[in-house]
Amino acid sequence: PTSGLDSFQAQKVVETLQSLAAEGCTVIMAIHQPRSSIFRMFDDLLLLSEGRKIYQGPARHATKHFARLGYPLPSGVSAAEHVVDLVS
Repeated sequence: PTSGLDSFQAQKVVETLQSLAAEGCTVIMAIHQPRSSIFRMFDDLLLLSEGRKIYQGPARHATKHFARLGYPLPSGVSAAEHVVDLVS
């Protein structure tokens, strides 16, 4: 839902989707390389690479999951950037 939008408008779209989810609506979206502020709004993630599931679960646990696999979050790197780099 954010392709072609500038970062401000993309943020507003995801905030609106988050509000809908808070009201009980199911929201499913595909997003490519989200900025950190958008990534932090996600409740759950399904990360795919070449059509294969890499991670499925709470967004807040994704970096812990990859750290357990030997890919800790480097200091100074956002969780969003780290996760995108790992699944690319």
